[in-house]
Amino acid sequence: MVTPVAKPAPCREGNVNVQPIGSIHAEGCPIFVEERVLEQILDFSETDTEREIGGFLLGGLYEDGRPFVEVRRFVAAKSTRSDAASLVFTHDTWRDLHHRVATEFPDDVILGWHHTHPNFGIFLSGYDLFIHRNFFSSPWQVAMVVDPVRCEFSFFQWRGDEVMDCGFYCIRDENG
Repeated sequence: MVTPVAKPAPCREGNVNVQPIGSIHAEGCPIFVEERVLEQILDFSETDTEREIGGFLLGGLYEDGRPFVEVRRFVAAKSTRSDAASLVFTHDTWRDLHHRVATEFPDDVILGWHHTHPNFGIFLSGYDLFIHRNFFSSPWQVAMVVDPVRCEFSFFQWRGDEVMDCGFYCIRDENG
């Protein structure tokens, strides 16, 4: 079990480097994503528009009156099986992920996962929901879907027992 660390949320009033994107739901766990990481995910998503690809969202779980997540890293999934409409994380995928977190990113938490839907739109399929419910079941864990052909993306988060689409906060580079 992962316990949130006390830290002020980046959306404090007056912070011009934080931009809300989409509908932020009061009952959801706020999602903060560093702009450079968002760009990495979108660039990666465009590397294959013929089949689904994916990866994992890493960063911190914090608390400022309520839990929030801060996505600081994207790790592309290795050893997957995929085609135009499916992506399978294999045992080797999970082993590689946990090894990398333990050796390269020991201060990070696995916050969620990402995958693409090339030219299918933004939604979580029944299989996607199975993955999320069984491997990302903590109330703060999120999913991200990108359609690199239609240039669309969205985050999904737990709200009660349901996984719903949601907005997020983009943390812009202070120099940008």
